[in-house]
Amino acid sequence: MEQAYAVVTSGKELALRLTAAGRTKPAAVISWHPEQRGNRIDVEHIAREVGELAEVYWLENGAESYAFGDSLPAGAHVFGNAARVYSEDLRWMTDVHRRPLRMARDRQTAARAADDIIEDVLRLITVVPPKPATARARPRRVQGTVKAFASAGSRALIELGDGSCCTIQREHVVPPVRLDWMLDLGQSVEGDLNDEDRTLDINGLKTAPRLAELYRPGDLVLALAEQVGSRNTRLTLYPGSSWTVEQARVSSNPLDTVDSLVTEGEVVVARFLREHGAVALSLLDVDDDADVVEAPALLAGGTPWLRSGRNLAEQSTSGRTFPAGSANVTGAPGAADLESSAVAAGPAPKPSAALMSTQLQLEVERGKVAALQELVAAASRAGAGIVSLQRQQDALRLELAAEQLIAESARAALADAEVRLSRRQEELLGLKAYKRRTQASLKRALAADSDGLFASSGERLRHDVYLAWAKNVPASEKARQALPPGWTAGPEFAASLYSFTEPGVVAKALKAAVEVLTGAAERNAAREVHPLRANPGGDTAQVVRGDGAKCFRAAIEQNVASARRLHFWRLPDGTMELSRVVVHDDFKP
Repeated sequence: MEQAYAVVTSGKELALRLTAAGRTKPAAVISWHPEQRGNRIDVEHIAREVGELAEVYWLENGAESYAFGDSLPAGAHVFGNAARVYSEDLRWMTDVHRRPLRMARDRQTAARAADDIIEDVLRLITVVPPKPATARARPRRVQGTVKAFASAGSRALIELGDGSCCTIQREHVVPPVRLDWMLDLGQSVEGDLNDEDRTLDINGLKTAPRLAELYRPGDLVLALAEQVGSRNTRLTLYPGSSWTVEQARVSSNPLDTVDSLVTEGEVVVARFLREHGAVALSLLDVDDDADVVEAPALLAGGTPWLRSGRNLAEQSTSGRTFPAGSANVTGAPGAADLESSAVAAGPAPKPSAALMSTQLQLEVERGKVAALQELVAAASRAGAGIVSLQRQQDALRLELAAEQLIAESARAALADAEVRLSRRQEELLGLKAYKRRTQASLKRALAADSDGLFASSGERLRHDVYLAWAKNVPASEKARQALPPGWTAGPEFAASLYSFTEPGVVAKALKAAVEVLTGAAERNAAREVHPLRANPGGDTAQVVRGDGAKCFRAAIEQNVASARRLHFWRLPDGTMELSRVVVHDDFKP
């Protein structure tokens, strides 16, 4: 049988291949330590599972692994019993933590590391590869029951009606989502069985969710944060249905960055909206106790593909995958290859300089011991010289043993650091979600506190406008800049004003409102009062209401992100009506 992985003979040449443009497949590099057999990562298992989807390399820890690391960006190497996946798009070269190092400290973590590498490869596959055409018997239609999931959700074990078993392979399912996110234990499935490799094709169960039938405007829905940056995030309602959400729809605080609130791979609750017929998603004003619409199933009879609290955390942050049962079944070809899936280890921190120095020293000392052993054999009749060499050899063995103890201590410290890092990442994920929840709670609390003092939001508004007038208009100017007794506010003004929780925003908006009502805004160049037009183009007509009122726009803030603006109406009789407080890019009257 042809070997499905390549043994590395030149670490430098492998590095040149991985860093060169033009690769069409991801590459998995698995390193192994010649003196640590108990915790080696199973390269054959990885090659069987994803050998057709990725290039798999077997690299011995030593001179070639050092040459490999020296030819890569800092932190992108592999060493000891460990593995890493290198994407073909080369983005890992500028952010090495996008492709985490999967380390194996014992047999259990070695099995987890193998499953993690399989999952890392599958996450990079966007097109399902066709199976090679061979002269096989035609598949037959069968029914079975989902008994277990394995290899981090990339395999599902199916028990057929005759008691035999087969598997479903994630890379041959459209869409290639984790199987334990689409199927449920005990679920009945139907598909085409290939008797030769005992795989089940279930693509006939694929469903096509329709957005118009799933959600209505205003619904709270589940979405997967597939990409997260400082200014926006890409949210997916189901595969093929994704939208970019800008910072202003994630937080009302312009100082917040999106990646401080959302984690890549996190399942979040968003509000589904339609604006001028187009879909829009928002993370603002999401209530904790409100009902959330269930996510769609991607396969007929399957489970909703998204669940609140079940995250597919991105590798560069938490690196976690989630347990979905276990499988260790014999009697079906290929079933013995399935291993129990478990919670994957968090991304390993970069190895310390002390550990790498110790490993290098160990290699040097082993070379010294080997050289002395050859000397002893060649001088077996040298008498006194042998005794001297043996003493030197014994001393070197003691030194080597001491170095090994230091290395073991460093490995234990590294393992402890991994555990602490994993805990901190879990805490960070929870803190981001808590921050989103508290922003909404703060808005409700502020509204509740003020609502208890006034019979209506209109009374509160008139009180706050009067206080802002008293505070901002000097005593000598109050007679000339008196508040007009007939000023009014539209039905949305109070809600838009008090929706902002950032310190100072409401006060600045009230000051601008006072200037508009007293006429001072027209004389203040910083307010930039100008007609509000139907769209940002300068040649479009001003927005005019049915009663003849004309809409204007004034600046509340300058030179800040999402600067606020005040919209107001000037009625035919000259009186003013406050309309809304909005962010810079909102042109609705």
